[in-house]
Amino acid sequence: MEHCGPCDRWFNTYNGYLQHINNSAAHQSSSESDWECTTCDRSFGTETSLHQHCSSARDHPYCIPCKRMFISEHNLMQVQYLTRLANSSPLLHQHMHSKTHSSMPCPFCKSTFANASGVIIHLEAGRCSSGFDRHRINEAIRKLDRNNVITRPMIEMPGYGGRLEVIATGRAWNGSGFECYLCEREFNSLNGLNSHLKSPFHDQEVYRCPKAGCGRNYKLLSGLVQHVESESCGLMRFGQVQRQARHGISNMVGRMITG
Repeated sequence: MEHCGPCDRWFNTYNGYLQHINNSAAHQSSSESDWECTTCDRSFGTETSLHQHCSSARDHPYCIPCKRMFISEHNLMQVQYLTRLANSSPLLHQHMHSKTHSSMPCPFCKSTFANASGVIIHLEAGRCSSGFDRHRINEAIRKLDRNNVITRPMIEMPGYGGRLEVIATGRAWNGSGFECYLCEREFNSLNGLNSHLKSPFHDQEVYRCPKAGCGRNYKLLSGLVQHVESESCGLMRFGQVQRQARHGISNMVGRMITG
C-alpha cells in the first residue's frame, strides 16, 4: 500500500496514489515548473533534474529504472503480489526481485524467465529443446558436488543413476481406480497414474541447504534455488544468485557449494 504523508491517506495501488497526487488540490504546486523531492522537500526545475537528484542522493528509497520514489527502503524492497500460495497466504516478493528488474535467459533456448529458479524449473520439466530434465540435472550436480555440500548421499541401484523408470500397467486397476503401489493414491486413468509415477512426487530429497543450522531439504534443485533466492537463511543475496546464474547454472551452483 502507498501512503500520502501530508494527507495521511493510504492507497491500495501506486496508480491510485499517483491519481491522488495529480488531482488533489492539496498537492498542486504554485509553480508548474517545480518538481519536488518528497524525501528531502527540495524542488527542481525539470523532471530530469529531479531524477538525477534522486538517483544520486543518499538514503533516498528510489528505484532508478522505474523512476519511482518509495515511502521507505522497506517499501522499495518489498511489494505484495496479488498471487497467493496454495495455503492462501500472500506471496511476497521484493520489488527489485520482480520481473520488472529481472530477465533470465535459458542457456539452451530463447525462453526467458524472471529469475534463475524459473530457468531451472523449465529445464527440470523437460520443456527445453536441449533435452535436459530433472534426472540429467541431478546427475550433473552430483558430479559437481563431489563432497556432498548441497546434495545428500543416496543409495541407488547400480547402473541406474536415479533414472529407473517405473511404468504401471492395467494390473494397477483395483476395481475402483488405478492405484499407485507406492502411496495407494487412485487415478481415473492409467495415463494419470503413469504421469504421477514420472513426476518428482516419490523422488528422494536429494538437495539440502548448506547454510549451517538451516536444515532444509528439497527434491529438486529448483526448490533449493528458490529457497536461496528468498534470502530466508542468508546463504546468498537474490542479486548474487542472478549474477552467478547469468554465467551458467553450474557457475551459480559452484558458488553455493564453495560459499
